[in-house]
Amino acid sequence: MKKRVCVRMIVVAGCLLALVACGKGGDQAGDKGGAPGPVVLKVNDRAYTTGDLEREIGQELRRLPPEMQQLLASKDGQKQFLDRMLRRELLIQEAEKRKLGEKAEIVEQVANLRRELMVRTLIQDEIGEKIKVEEKEAQEYFTAHSEEFSGDKVRLKHILVRSEAEAKEVLDRLAKKEAFEVVARAVSQDPGSAAKGGELDYLGREQMVPEFARAAFSLKPGELSGVVKTPFGYHVLRLVDRKKGQPATFDQVRGQLQRRLLDEKQSQRFQAWIKELEGAAKVTRDEGLLPVGRLAPAPPQAPPGPAGGSAKPGDKS
Repeated sequence: MKKRVCVRMIVVAGCLLALVACGKGGDQAGDKGGAPGPVVLKVNDRAYTTGDLEREIGQELRRLPPEMQQLLASKDGQKQFLDRMLRRELLIQEAEKRKLGEKAEIVEQVANLRRELMVRTLIQDEIGEKIKVEEKEAQEYFTAHSEEFSGDKVRLKHILVRSEAEAKEVLDRLAKKEAFEVVARAVSQDPGSAAKGGELDYLGREQMVPEFARAAFSLKPGELSGVVKTPFGYHVLRLVDRKKGQPATFDQVRGQLQRRLLDEKQSQRFQAWIKELEGAAKVTRDEGLLPVGRLAPAPPQAPPGPAGGSAKPGDKS
């Protein structure tokens, strides 16, 4: 029964293969450049060799979970896969008969996809392959920043606005002893907390974006932050309470920490690299020509919380 379910899953995965060419596709019979081997499938004048089949199966294996990969090594699984290739080829040939590849929107999408794949490959070559985080580096960070893994949670009040100038106005109002709750209800752009006077539930550090977390956990109960900038806007925080949690062990956070450090290092390298490329290029821009297009301006909307949607402000997942 389990095998039948897996076969059905392979069929479903194969349907996608039938609709989008995963690899280079087959080569014309006798054409040079095709993978070597005897012809295992021929559709009109288009032939696929055993080498072509092996290449495409290899591409599919990289997308499949381990429990399904073994099936593609079996004759039954490869027969299913060959069916998908046949259907794909029939659809491709019919599309070619109709000269769909010459349609302007198809040409444009192919060009866009090519550019996207080139950029993705370039970034992988320059950033993904060169920037690594070893376990030793994660261990050293864990030891030096033990407070980040204390398990503590904080309860906050927060006001989110669109600009730094607005955040400074908020601080001025609070300095004049205006109640935090009153200001939050009046100006905060976070709909989830504004109606409650900016009140948030208890949050752990791992639930917040880094900038928000650093500010929140640096405060003492009752203390007010300065202007805190995050990708979601400008915040003013007040710490209400902090409660102790169960500290995490390195083993518990090893994978998460390595991914976080890797993201940070890759982001830093990417930003530096883009500046290098920009510095070496001749760039002109005329922002006086903006905006372009005929779309009517959209009505102003409140920005999302730091996690977007209805998530708690400060939340990052």
